[in-house]
Amino acid sequence: MRSKSSTMMASIIGLAGLLLSLSSVHGQIMHGQPASGNVRFVYSHWNLEENGGTTEINQLTIPFTGFMPLRDNLEAVFYVANSSNNLERTNEDYSLSGLGDVRVQLNRSFNDDRLLLSVGFNLPTGKKKIDSDIGPLVLRILSQNYLTLPMRRFGEGFGFNVLLGGAQMLGELRCGAGVMYQFNGKYEPYEERGKYDPGDFVSMNAGAEWQKDEMTLTFDAIFTTYTDDKLDGRKVFGQSTQVGLRLGAMYSGETYSVSGGTGYLVRGRNTTFSPDEDQVRIFGNEFWIYGHLARHFHQGWSVTPSAELKLIGANDQGFGSSTIFGFGGAVGRTFGEQIRVGIDGKYFTGNADGGAIDLSGFQLTASLTANL
Repeated sequence: MRSKSSTMMASIIGLAGLLLSLSSVHGQIMHGQPASGNVRFVYSHWNLEENGGTTEINQLTIPFTGFMPLRDNLEAVFYVANSSNNLERTNEDYSLSGLGDVRVQLNRSFNDDRLLLSVGFNLPTGKKKIDSDIGPLVLRILSQNYLTLPMRRFGEGFGFNVLLGGAQMLGELRCGAGVMYQFNGKYEPYEERGKYDPGDFVSMNAGAEWQKDEMTLTFDAIFTTYTDDKLDGRKVFGQSTQVGLRLGAMYSGETYSVSGGTGYLVRGRNTTFSPDEDQVRIFGNEFWIYGHLARHFHQGWSVTPSAELKLIGANDQGFGSSTIFGFGGAVGRTFGEQIRVGIDGKYFTGNADGGAIDLSGFQLTASLTANL
């Protein structure tokens, strides 16, 4: 059973997990929650058509998430993923596969779950020193924010984060706030390209939740500031500060639930240091909206159709705006209190660079969750 403030504690950790790209890792101080593990198989395919040419990217990702209660109010969450990628363009074929880093998060709550201390580690077990002739080509496609892909990078350096958060009831509102510092260590991403230091960041977040009968409303905001990236000790890139805003709503009935949300990510201008210092907007602002309708049946079955829309603004380097539509659904079944299986499918269509790139793609996910 959750305490009054534990929902916001979960939100604080969820925000940290989002910032650390931990995928589905969300620590939740929940009394009596058993140890569990989740494995997914995610196949993503994207087709990009521009200037009469076609680029195809196929990715198979297998992420594993584990949760383990260590004692009262203390838990551990860990995450690791493997990815296989194939890029085809103009009669050329490039492949890049490997393991990502292992990420571990320890969460400890205090004062009846009103205070939370979380410490996380990035263990450099993933693929590094990638072939400098192939790696940059594939990773450049994986990094495009108009594509939905579960894994965009492989191994990095040793890193750690510290998060301190708090939650409190203010009338009918459950409110929470937190601050997190993330240290990112040096590593060699490509062969014979030198040591790269991706810089550190500090993130501050705050959120609130209002619940009335079957209706729940949530809001949160995140402000993040970064230090400069360096290559062999020389500054090469300065990530802009950014502000993320999210609003969500859910209505839960006896046999169904309706949920949706919207968000806006505001980015500033980035700084490039080579050859001269210059400030330019490399990534446009993002707006998204989504909706789900979950229908629950007997014997643990559920069906969840969904739809989403993502809009990305133009940058200062001549790359135009992007519009991506996605729709699909999921089917799942729970067996007792120990096992849940699910299948999720989505289809995407839209365009990027102001219509210069036609986009289409799909994503298929099979998942298995087991409580021990």
